[in-house]
Amino acid sequence: MSVANWFVFGLTILFLVYFVYATPIIMLGVWRYKKRGFGEDPGEDWDPPNVSVLVPVKNEEKVVGRLLDSLVRLDYPKENLEVVVVEDESKDRTLEICKSYSEKYPWIKVFHRDASLGKGDALNFAFHQSSGEIVATFDADDVPEEQAVKKALRYFNSPETGAVHGFHRTLNLRESIVSRLAAYENFLYRLSNDGKYALGLFVTFSGSNTFFRRSALEKVGLWDPKSLVEDAELSVRFARAHIATRLAPVECWQEMPARVGSLFKQRIRWSGGNMLTGVKHWNAWRSMSLAKTLDMEALMMSPILAVLTFAAWIILGLGIIKVGLPFETLLPLFIVMVAVNIVYVGTLVAAVVSSARSSALSHLGLLLATYPYAALISIANLAAMVLILRRGARLWLKTEKTGYVDEPLHIGGS
Repeated sequence: MSVANWFVFGLTILFLVYFVYATPIIMLGVWRYKKRGFGEDPGEDWDPPNVSVLVPVKNEEKVVGRLLDSLVRLDYPKENLEVVVVEDESKDRTLEICKSYSEKYPWIKVFHRDASLGKGDALNFAFHQSSGEIVATFDADDVPEEQAVKKALRYFNSPETGAVHGFHRTLNLRESIVSRLAAYENFLYRLSNDGKYALGLFVTFSGSNTFFRRSALEKVGLWDPKSLVEDAELSVRFARAHIATRLAPVECWQEMPARVGSLFKQRIRWSGGNMLTGVKHWNAWRSMSLAKTLDMEALMMSPILAVLTFAAWIILGLGIIKVGLPFETLLPLFIVMVAVNIVYVGTLVAAVVSSARSSALSHLGLLLATYPYAALISIANLAAMVLILRRGARLWLKTEKTGYVDEPLHIGGS
């Protein structure tokens, strides 16, 4: 067999293994969502502990006021709540806007830093300025529901629980086709996480709308200031320390990237950061179960799989037009790729039907658009691999926010 034949054979085995691994996870996630929605049953209410909300911001004048408004509306005793905003070397009116809230609400504290050292470092700084028994994190473009804190606290009823994470809905679904496709992808990610949680596999934090027990954060050493994906890296250390985490139906609205450039930049950071995290924790099997370790590494190294998927479709396309390897040789790869895509499309249709206000047929064009969208993500993954090799990690690579909202939010307490 030639090198090309061995490469195709390797791709076929790889995608077959991935199909066997990923299909039960996503199917279980769909089943659980249809049966009960996201998250699990909560515990009982308990005496209100002191809660600190950490908000790292940089150049967020378009959205930070919206977040602070939502934090003011939180249904939680303000004598037990503090918001710690760390403004990191902004060049716009972010600091001015944040200070206007701290002047009006004494439980909102604003700290300015002249040098930006990354989001992880900003979170660590905010942590040391806080005092709450429970520590929550939100991004500048978030809009948490009014009951967010109360809902999350019910899941800390067990002293073993070290973290609780909710889920995100999309603020700007209608802003562009890019934001809508990103929202669909985010929904699939939530389904996958729910399936993994039920199977006892690795579930990563989502970066915001996450609540931590203070002692648990201290145990693992807070956030890694050098990581490009400080949330995912922290979730690995929580898993390695065997600290229990729980999924909760705590809703938070958030912007999706609305432009190709913003999406591309975001995915380069995510892909590069995930791969670096996978390399950093290559020996996680020493402190985690083998199944959870393999699942974690599969997630962190998924950008490589995405690039190989893109390459496989190119090889198959060339084979169909009789360029390169004969299609007979590529047939096993073709069958496996079709099977994977049947599951992918079926899950995406389920996501659309579950979340769309209109008929699934009206979303047919968007379903087809997921393929060029996936190709774009694969190119971003490849760019991340090249940048890691050439330049290493960078600090705070920001995703541009527009402040767009589909319609006025009426986020109630239910």
